[in-house]
Amino acid sequence: MKALQSLALAVALGALLTSYASGCARGGEASTRGQTSGDTVSDAPPGTPVGNLENGRRVFGDNCATCHGATGREGGVGPSLQDERARKDYDATIAWIENPQPPMPKLYPSPMSRQAVDDVAAYVQSL
Repeated sequence: MKALQSLALAVALGALLTSYASGCARGGEASTRGQTSGDTVSDAPPGTPVGNLENGRRVFGDNCATCHGATGREGGVGPSLQDERARKDYDATIAWIENPQPPMPKLYPSPMSRQAVDDVAAYVQSL
């Protein structure tokens, strides 16, 4: 009986993590994310970057460059993030920044705000 409960818990946890990683746990917010010319938000398909690219570059430099390199392409302690968009879409990048796996430090909700996370994710997706 205990093994069955453990299996049920593992399946439920797996479903929850899969849902979160795909952006579903973001309260439907992803369905209204988008980017038009400039940095204004409009309706667009899920996974479309909406963060401010220039602010993302600045926030990245302040919080991420120590490990990922000045532009994110160099790598170092952390991996190069060049072509990260081939591995993760925008929403998955946000999910990773919000809840990273070690050794990456957790920087959200402090020192990075919700907007800073969106901006850094847009920057990373541009590499």
